[in-house]
Amino acid sequence: MSGSPLPKRNNRNLALLVSGLVFPGSGHFVLGHKIRGSIFVLPTLAAIVFVLRDVMARADQLVDQINSGALPLDPQLILEKVQALSASDGAAMSIAVWVLIACWIGSLVDTFIITR
Repeated sequence: MSGSPLPKRNNRNLALLVSGLVFPGSGHFVLGHKIRGSIFVLPTLAAIVFVLRDVMARADQLVDQINSGALPLDPQLILEKVQALSASDGAAMSIAVWVLIACWIGSLVDTFIITR
């Protein structure tokens, strides 16, 4: 029976697991709902790219300060600098994080609803 489709209950469980543990919207692709899945995948990707670019810019700034000698190679001082940079998160970073959370939760709820 390797070629037979999975029962609806197994599809739902698999879709929920994939959406919850792998990537928001990926469970929709498992169920064949590509457009609905894209509604969750695309904003999540955009938010992840924004967050990673911001984090990498901050890391580059710290590395440059360490390499120039402006910031000593002291873990406590580096931690304080990271905390100071994180405290200055702008509204865009908060929005990106909320988009990630909303997409993840929304994807799970939508996957559950379409498989009822």
